[in-house]
Amino acid sequence: MARPEEAKSVKAFRAAKTGKEMVYSWGSQSPGRNMEPTYNRLKLFADKAPWLIESYCHKPLADIMDRGILDRKTRELVMIGMMLTMNSAGGVAAHVANAKAAGVTEEEILEVAALACYEQCKVKAVDCSAALADAFKFSEKVTVYEP
Repeated sequence: MARPEEAKSVKAFRAAKTGKEMVYSWGSQSPGRNMEPTYNRLKLFADKAPWLIESYCHKPLADIMDRGILDRKTRELVMIGMMLTMNSAGGVAAHVANAKAAGVTEEEILEVAALACYEQCKVKAVDCSAALADAFKFSEKVTVYEP
């Protein structure tokens, strides 16, 4: 069951039927947030393929909130970290707004950013090390060209 502070949003999500209504219902998480830019980015799907919005965005979010396993602050901090590592500026903006509405401080958001940067750099280091190790092994028998 949704946590009491999120029950209103889950109700708004469940009541939304059109693609546009679905997108605008997400704004119930951070009252006063302008949902027009989000709608404009999703307009093609919202207007012509609302089932995409419902299947991949709307219903999963409503279900996650309805389960009530993670508190709102924790969920938004996790989402900020994920959006940062995915390089999704729009996602970062949306989840920072939701996080602030949930009472998250800028200091907490910056700590999540530090974790995201740390993980992203560590993953890149692992990828580079593996790629170079493979390249060095592959090139062991290469003859140096001497003019």
